[in-house]
Order: sequence, then structure tokens, then C-alpha cells
Amino acid sequence: MKLRLNLSIFMFFLLPLQICFAHDHSTKGTEEEAKILLERAINILKVNEVVGLTMITIPSGGFHTKDLYPFCFNLDGVLMAHPYNLGASIKNFTSEDGKKLGEEMLTKAEEGKLSKISYVLPIYENGKLTEKKAEKTTLYTKVGGFVCASGFYK
Repeated sequence: MKLRLNLSIFMFFLLPLQICFAHDHSTKGTEEEAKILLERAINILKVNEVVGLTMITIPSGGFHTKDLYPFCFNLDGVLMAHPYNLGASIKNFTSEDGKKLGEEMLTKAEEGKLSKISYVLPIYENGKLTEKKAEKTTLYTKVGGFVCASGFYK
């Protein structure tokens, strides 16, 4: 049964994701790719929260491609799945242009509805924040007891 479940997870969540991005070797992800990552994250969280949060966090979990990755935080604002800031609070996070991202996503996220927020943020390169800044848009939604999101730089 476990083997069948693991194979199902691979076939329905990871394989399509890998096929989707296999043809494009650029390093900058698009809005459509960010949306696909977020939808896959939502689907796996609905099947198994622990597995989903783990797969979203670890680099080999199939959710990190180009400069894109999904992330999730609980309703207290604590990042439960994030490749760089696991356990940090997003509740009071403010972007470079003064937008209160955590607060807005926590209050406006709705189950079953993708929302967007645009802001200015330093760019991550090789897992580290750089001095370079760019406009970023994040797609987000509520999934059970979490808000999950995926952003892309413009």
C-alpha cells in the first residue's frame, strides 16, 4: 500500500512538474510556473500535510525550479515550509516598498481563491539574499490551517 501511495504521489505531483520544466533552462520563473508550483503544493498538502510541507521545504522535494519555490505558513504567521526561513514569522514582514506582506496574506487569503500581491524585495541567489532588488508578485491562498504562496520576479 505504501509503495502504491508513494508511486501515486510521484506520478500525480512530481512527474508532471518535472516534465513541465524540463524543456526550459532559464533561471527566471514565470507567473504560470509559479502558479503550477502552488497548485501542486496545494494538492499534496490536501493528501498529506507532513509530506507536503517536507517536500516543499527540501531542495530535492520536486518543488524548487529556477528561482521559484512555494512556501506555507500557519495562521499564526510561522513559516512551516520554506527553503531558507523555516520557522521564521512572516506576520510582521514588510517589503522594501513598505507593504505588510504577512499581514495582508494572513487577512486576505481565502480557501479556493488565488490572490496576488506585488512588492519590492531583495533577490535570492544561491540561497542567500543579495543587495539587488526587484519587483516580485506572489500568488497565495488558504489551504486548511495554512496560507501557501509562490512568487516570481518580474
